Amino acid sequence: MSTTDTPPPFDNSPNALLVSASYDLSIRLWQLASGKCIGTIPHNEGQVNALSLTSTGRDLAVGAWQRVRIYDVSSGKDPKATIELPRNVTVVGFEAAGRWMYTGGEDGVCRIWEMRNNQLVANRLLSFSGNGVTSIVPNTNQTDLFISTNSGHVWIWDVVNHMFMRLPMPDDLRMQEYVHRLAVHPSGKKLSGVTNQGRLLCWDLMTRQVEAHSFDMFKSPIVPIEQDTGTYGCLRDEDRQHRMQTGHGISCRYSPDGKWIVASGSEKDVYVYNSETMDQVATLPTGCGWNWDAIFSSEGRYIFTGGDDNQVKIWDVINSKKVAQWDGHGKPITAMCINGPTP
Repeated sequence: MSTTDTPPPFDNSPNALLVSASYDLSIRLWQLASGKCIGTIPHNEGQVNALSLTSTGRDLAVGAWQRVRIYDVSSGKDPKATIELPRNVTVVGFEAAGRWMYTGGEDGVCRIWEMRNNQLVANRLLSFSGNGVTSIVPNTNQTDLFISTNSGHVWIWDVVNHMFMRLPMPDDLRMQEYVHRLAVHPSGKKLSGVTNQGRLLCWDLMTRQVEAHSFDMFKSPIVPIEQDTGTYGCLRDEDRQHRMQTGHGISCRYSPDGKWIVASGSEKDVYVYNSETMDQVATLPTGCGWNWDAIFSSEGRYIFTGGDDNQVKIWDVINSKKVAQWDGHGKPITAMCINGPTP
């Protein structure tokens, strides 16, 4: 590790972790309190597309080609569970309390998994007719999932009442433009997304009373019905376009207090926006060509970025200056995650 101005801790919780995966076929575990790498998990099956930690940092889900592996972070290298899937896995994540997990991928199916008799079972699924799933994020109520696909649509799935509906999209989306990453505001009242062509979208989220239709509760897995859901969204700023400077959008995330959005993609700069006005307020000059992710620390003081120069960089949110970088990966970073309020 090399540090410039500010020494760790980058998070005051002793259990706070950042996990990074790389083309070098390794997954590295970074302790945020000490700023040190505390372990490495080999992943010899090719590129890791997605990572997710439970809030406690105990379990790590790793999504890659046709498999999701679950690791006990504290005990070592061998996965405690493996899920086999038809195609590339692009999204993995845990419900806030770790009671269930979700996956999505190029097969166009979003699945919810629960542990039964020491086996992970997909007890609910939603299929999008072969349109690859690009992002899944739970609402703060943990009963709605927001899902984007490469067809250009964004959906709400009420996983308790087993119904789903489509969110409105701009009429002026470009050809083959779709949302690559979604993010939910900590209040649960806004949803944002960044498209593969660098456009930032935002929806105001509201709730209403709806009557749930009957479904086959004995069918396994349960398949939801398309109808109006209790949560719905209204597209903001339909007459304006908010975009990154150039290139492809890959990631967007809210700060823990909801004031800021950080967005990254195929540019050397990572951008920070005011989440209310969508005005750009800061630029992080990372110097690498692709920034695959940018994540706020759980206290919102720092932003972690990872890209094609093999390094995890840490930025001070207040002055937009790099305060540290972590070396160790031998090839570009493809995925990152932390445990805490920022999924």
